[in-house]
Amino acid sequence: MFPIHSKKFLHPAGVYRLEYPAYWDQVQEDEARSCGFGPHDRDDVGLWISLMAVSVDSDRLAAELPKILSQALPHMQGGDVRRDPTLRHYGVKADVHKEGEGGHYWLIAGGDVVLFASSQVPAAERHIWNPTFEHLLSTLEITRDEELALRQLTNEVLELLRQRHPEQDFQLDEKGIRGRNRVVFLSNLHREVRAAPARRVQIIQHFVQSLGQSKDLPLGQESWEEAQARLLPLLKPRSYIDSDSATRYSLVSEWLADVVICYALRSKDIFRFVTTADVDRWQTEAQTVHQVALANLCRLDWPTKLEGARQRDGGRVIVIATRDGLASSRLLHPDLHRLFCGPLGSPFRAGIPDRDTLVVYSDRRRPKQRIERQLRKDHRTSSYPITPRPFLVTPDGIAPAPA
Repeated sequence: MFPIHSKKFLHPAGVYRLEYPAYWDQVQEDEARSCGFGPHDRDDVGLWISLMAVSVDSDRLAAELPKILSQALPHMQGGDVRRDPTLRHYGVKADVHKEGEGGHYWLIAGGDVVLFASSQVPAAERHIWNPTFEHLLSTLEITRDEELALRQLTNEVLELLRQRHPEQDFQLDEKGIRGRNRVVFLSNLHREVRAAPARRVQIIQHFVQSLGQSKDLPLGQESWEEAQARLLPLLKPRSYIDSDSATRYSLVSEWLADVVICYALRSKDIFRFVTTADVDRWQTEAQTVHQVALANLCRLDWPTKLEGARQRDGGRVIVIATRDGLASSRLLHPDLHRLFCGPLGSPFRAGIPDRDTLVVYSDRRRPKQRIERQLRKDHRTSSYPITPRPFLVTPDGIAPAPA
């Protein structure tokens, strides 16, 4: 069994973690695709764990593991495939049948990965080392739940897209889902599903349907004359601009705190983000795009009825729900202070916990505490979070509110 002292090992790419005896050596090969563990003074005893070059839904693959390992065993000299109940994840093991050896092979599925493990043990010492390696593998935990969720989501979307648009011949690649003339990115959809898992089916169906509606639009071909009437500003968290996704090409203006301004062309309920390439193609400047988008925002209607409540200390709170995906954008409206300083007093506070919420409220102690707790809660649970931080609205403009 394990000695008292052990070391924790975290895979460099975050694939798995485990514990192994503190006096053992640990080595990595092929950029940690294979990792070895074994006693320092023995070169005939050790365990290797290798990351198989696949990204899969391991929940679906689990039932196939015995068959996969059985097919490989004749080439590896092994046999007696069976389930290993000591593992944290679904896995199967087999005995090594090489002359003079008494170790095992394993296939272990978890998250979106499959691991292959093999132990080297002299046959005469199997009773000493096999329990140790088995205990080591019982501590192995695959840490790829997020990647599994994205893989499962990708498989669902791919299946629906192939049903609705067989002419596109959609396939998976390293960036997402690629058709004959379009690429589908899923990072935003993944965030939305993660925030509202109970609405998973509806969210995915709406996403696929929206793609179908947008395929006939001249995306990326709009002239500056066509674009001007449809430009609008969208507030986004700074984290939205992901260097590993398509959002890194978006036209972005710095704003306040952890919030930036992006820009989009609206066609009915579809928003197409403006990229830096669009600005170059239109032969215009980012400041011009900002000015046109802000002018269009000022032309949007406000709700005819605003939900609100009066507080015991005389303060008020007003929730602005526009149902057009642009409620939070109205925080940029240049007349915001003039429109609401009457009922709220001056200065007043504003919050945009998510895309579809703009709440304005009096700058008084009691409503501030209650409302700002709600802002933090709404931000945590929203499908389209922006920021939990409140802002102070004054006659001179907007600034992050003091604590």
